[in-house]
Amino acid sequence: MTSLELREINKNYGAYHALRGIDLSVAQGEFIVMVGPSGCGKSTLLKSIAGLETISSGQIVINGRDVTRREPGERGIAMVFQSYALYPHMTVAENMGFG
Repeated sequence: MTSLELREINKNYGAYHALRGIDLSVAQGEFIVMVGPSGCGKSTLLKSIAGLETISSGQIVINGRDVTRREPGERGIAMVFQSYALYPHMTVAENMGFG
């Protein structure tokens, strides 16, 4: 089991703020769900936690370890995309191993 803490997460694309001041604490064994309209930042946040997106500022802590600047493979977590069409040029195994 893993704990997760997000501290003041910000993600900017130029002048556009995709994530602004996100604070979240998820205890070991706790289950959360993120809901919201298209374009509100759910996928950006998940990709940032997984290390597929770099954050502009803030801190990501997994199991008490700061992983903010760690590569995806060094974080000890994984994610599965909702749509296989995000990387249609890759096989299933390549898509699963990408993160």
